[in-house]
Amino acid sequence: MQQWVETTMGILFVSRGSVQFADDHDHWRKGFCRLLEIDESKARQFIENTVEASEQIFGRNLSHLQEEERLTCLFEAVNKTFYKHQRNRREANHDLDFTGLVGPEGETPDTVFAYSISGNADYLVIGNEIEEFAWLVDAKTMKPVTADSIIYDENYYSPQGGEHYGMKEYVLQMDWRLEKARRIINMVVDNAGTRKEKWLAKPEKVKMLDVGSGVGYFRKAAETLGFEHFGIDLSQDIIKHCKDVFGYDTWNGHVEDLRKYTAGTKFQLITLFDVIEHLEKPRAVIALLKEFLADDGLIVVRTPNLNAQEAEILGDYYYSFKLDHVRYFSANSLNEMMHGIKMKSLFSETASHLFKGILGADYLFKLGQARRGADILAFYEHA
Repeated sequence: MQQWVETTMGILFVSRGSVQFADDHDHWRKGFCRLLEIDESKARQFIENTVEASEQIFGRNLSHLQEEERLTCLFEAVNKTFYKHQRNRREANHDLDFTGLVGPEGETPDTVFAYSISGNADYLVIGNEIEEFAWLVDAKTMKPVTADSIIYDENYYSPQGGEHYGMKEYVLQMDWRLEKARRIINMVVDNAGTRKEKWLAKPEKVKMLDVGSGVGYFRKAAETLGFEHFGIDLSQDIIKHCKDVFGYDTWNGHVEDLRKYTAGTKFQLITLFDVIEHLEKPRAVIALLKEFLADDGLIVVRTPNLNAQEAEILGDYYYSFKLDHVRYFSANSLNEMMHGIKMKSLFSETASHLFKGILGADYLFKLGQARRGADILAFYEHA
């Protein structure tokens, strides 16, 4: 007998009297369902398909399988739930000639990372397998999708916005996102090396620039520590929302516009949280930001990981393959880009959480250590 059981602690899927899947309510709805952009009914079907695969392939309960066997079951469940058993056929029938194709900054592609964006075959993600970088292309023209084609208006942040595009819950999930911002900012300080003592001793001397600052969640977290904070964003709609919610003024424009706002100000901390995947030419943007970085300053980048195991499992349905993400990096290729513009790595981690209810914390920790977690967080200083 199989059944779903909801308790005060979380949501469980039970088969043959044994728990096969467990997740807390918050992560199940705000993490699992939200990231995959599926309703709870389809999310439950995905888990049921995973458990069914364990019985069909290995003849045992999912909870009794080794980690690698569970991965096989996840792969099969993705094929059944999302691809409708068409994954291999779709890839085999996609004969792409890379001759003459180049990336936004002159890169040479040799592979397809995604044959669609969650089934939308109007777009592909192509790139270089060995160099571990990729970009979004229009399937008809095979030209890179340009950064200025993304419109950061009210619809971009609306729950009624387009599929696999925008940040639908970004404004609504204030409490959760504020807590996440505080956690990440504290992590930045804790791993800032010798800067930590100096920053905490005189926090008012720390100037932070948040690029793509949005509502201002990270600025609020910085303010809690006593840092002086500034933000720049392209969206006039979200800038107004930031002012309404937190009272912060935000510069409107591209990084190239900073000179008219900063009056020579240098920043001890420049952050790009979930930003560089939106940049057509991130190398040029980071190189420009160096002009505003103090001699002992840090640039902090958070971005999806192209080399994540979740990307391998989910394929086209990897939640970070989106219509507004025009560039993709692995931890390695991000470091290579930063080193190329004379920035030295101080700290780097990757982390995953989507499949914690199936794979467990120990496996996900090891995955992060192997630089295959879904999110990259990395700090860089002047070389």
